[in-house]
Amino acid sequence: MFTHSAQVLKAESFRQQHHGQEILMLPNIWDALGARLMEKIGYPSVATASVATALVNGFVDGEQIPYSRLLEVIHAICSAVDVPVTVDIERGFALDTTQLKENIHLLIENGAVGINIEDSLPGHQDLYPIDEQVKKIDAVRETALQCGVPIVINARTDVFLIDKTEKAIKKGIERGLAYKAAGADCIYPVTISRYEDITQFVQELAMPINVLLMKSIANLKQLKNMGVARVSLGPHLLSHALSTMKEIAEGLMRDDTTVFFSREPLAQPYRDSLVRRPE
Repeated sequence: MFTHSAQVLKAESFRQQHHGQEILMLPNIWDALGARLMEKIGYPSVATASVATALVNGFVDGEQIPYSRLLEVIHAICSAVDVPVTVDIERGFALDTTQLKENIHLLIENGAVGINIEDSLPGHQDLYPIDEQVKKIDAVRETALQCGVPIVINARTDVFLIDKTEKAIKKGIERGLAYKAAGADCIYPVTISRYEDITQFVQELAMPINVLLMKSIANLKQLKNMGVARVSLGPHLLSHALSTMKEIAEGLMRDDTTVFFSREPLAQPYRDSLVRRPE
């Protein structure tokens, strides 16, 4: 279903989206319906969120969803849209580089042309040594070359999740430079929350930088002017969807239909258009 030539074109398109005039905004989704909605709205690519994907399939985050199940979800998403799809694979669902290579191969086979891979240990209590994470990124790039699909590697560093001191920025940049040398296309210092730190990342790494949208760095125009290439929502789109459902349902339990009728629901023709018919 996913031809080699189409995969290559999508991978190249996705890479170019990191070097455009506008920020690459990624409202991370978790299923084919959400992917179709993002494509229909006009987003040029689709990203998954590991938390959201796990939760809607009955698992907690932290590689608890079976990789085979994740591949089924990714296959459905990639089959539903024509735009590039990038996947959050957490730590890679692998105990060694041999398994990681196999997982990347399977991911490409199921339509993905990009990945997020993070550098923290299970539970986010500490980070993998830099050399170990570099070997992972090397393995991903090697597999992509073997498959002939130049997937986009978004190397996430969890420095700011773990280290709340002033040393975090130096550690993060050190890791970013190492990951860049290993073949990463974009660096993702997740939860970086100060404009001045982001500016330093952009300047010292001289490559695409991905940030998580947070209230303290919510000015998208400012992020664009600073040179940020990519902005993710992580699990927050799912949180907003669940919050709306919760508010409506709680109102109905009180015989209050105010929230239920406070906004126009999507019309049936629009909803139906989000389902891709078999060709």
